[in-house]
Amino acid sequence: MPTTSVGSAALVESTSKLFKGRLLVWLLLIPLTLAVMAAPVWIAAIYVLLWILAASFEFLRLYIKPFRFYHLLFLIAPILIWAYTLFLTPFSLASHLFAAFVIQVLLWLLFFPSKPALILPLLILPLYLGFVPVHFVLLKQEVVKGGLSYAWLAFPFVMTWVNDTAAYLLGSWLGRTLLCPKISPRKTVEGLISGIVVTVGAGVGYSALFLPDQPLWWGAILALAVALIGVLGDLLESAIKRERGVKNSSEILGGHGGFLDRIDSLMFGVAIYYYLCLIL
Repeated sequence: MPTTSVGSAALVESTSKLFKGRLLVWLLLIPLTLAVMAAPVWIAAIYVLLWILAASFEFLRLYIKPFRFYHLLFLIAPILIWAYTLFLTPFSLASHLFAAFVIQVLLWLLFFPSKPALILPLLILPLYLGFVPVHFVLLKQEVVKGGLSYAWLAFPFVMTWVNDTAAYLLGSWLGRTLLCPKISPRKTVEGLISGIVVTVGAGVGYSALFLPDQPLWWGAILALAVALIGVLGDLLESAIKRERGVKNSSEILGGHGGFLDRIDSLMFGVAIYYYLCLIL
């Protein structure tokens, strides 16, 4: 069989797997996440905690080899950041972050004193998979506190998934120019632009339909911000995987990757949306 035929077949098979992975998100994870975020705060918080634990576990296994059961102690740090959102302690977020850093350093000294290269990813963990994803809960609390409609809460989730879907589908069709080939060889400039354009349009339409009290420019700006920061979150995780020499954060979801692969862009999109809503 000619080399070009083999390459084309491999590309088609790979693209098919990627599509199935997104189909899983569309049919299962999106409805589940939207339903949970509509539930009381404590239910949403537990759901977020489960994602934090799963993604943090995957992150640790990328760096700690072989991974032993007692290395799960490193999960204490992101859990400590999450605990702040439910006011389980009387201390500030800054205090929780400081305590998380101290815990990571102490555990590193206990388990890996001869591996100084591990200290940086261990310190990054509570920020990357503790502080950033807790904005799911912070946003939920802000919506409840302000008596805002569910449409406010769902906005960053919908925009992130619209951007991801549009960039993937239109990028597969129109993509010619690679965006960051050394980090993510499948992402294209055309896919990036297409995703942003579609997402901004979706943001305007969403505002007009579900948030009529907000000006249309509000929906456009927030959709643009969510789309752009989501791409950065996606590229960040891709860079981590490339540095570790793996394709997915794990294979726990079969051919669909891991839990971190599913929230890499979403958690950054929710965080930027949370802060912009406080400002605008």
